[in-house]
Amino acid sequence: TLHRHDRVVIREDALQLPGGGERRYPVMQLGQSAGIVPLTADDQVVLVRQYRHVTGEFCWEIPGGGMLAEESPDEAAQRELREETGYRAGSLRRLGGFWPNNAYLDEIIHVYLAEDLTPDPLPADQDEYLERRMFPFSEALAMAQDDRITCGLTKLAILWAAVARAAASAA
Repeated sequence: TLHRHDRVVIREDALQLPGGGERRYPVMQLGQSAGIVPLTADDQVVLVRQYRHVTGEFCWEIPGGGMLAEESPDEAAQRELREETGYRAGSLRRLGGFWPNNAYLDEIIHVYLAEDLTPDPLPADQDEYLERRMFPFSEALAMAQDDRITCGLTKLAILWAAVARAAASAA
C-alpha cells in the first residue's frame, strides 16, 4: 500500500510475467459503485451538477456513488438516488456494469434506470454541493453525444437507457 485516503487505496503489486520476469504494477482500489439514470413520469432525467477538481469545471452527471461495505448494488443505487436527488425509485432496473479502466482501477460501476420516482430524500453527503435539474430525456441524450456531458459514466448510462427504452418500445 502506497497511499490511503477515505475509500481510495493506491497500491503497487508485484506481478510474475509469463516469460519469468517480474513487474511492479500500480492499482487504485475504489471498490464498487452505482450510477443511476432517474426518469420521471413526464420523461425528464434528473441530473446533478457539481464541481470536479480534475476538470476544473462544474459538470452535469447522473447521481451515484460508492457502495458501503454491507450494501448490495441495488441498495447503494437507491441510497445514492435519495441522497442526491431526493427521490426513491419504485422501479429500479439494472442496465449493466462495467470496469471504467480495468488496467489500473479495481472499480466496478453498476448502472441503473430508476422510474416511478416519489419524493423520499436522505441527507446529502457533507462534502457534496449539488445543483439538481431536470432535462427532457432527448436533451440529456443530446448532451451525452455532443460533450455538454463529459463524465464517461453519465454518457454510457444515458446511452444504455436510450437503448433499453428503444428496445422496450419496439417489443
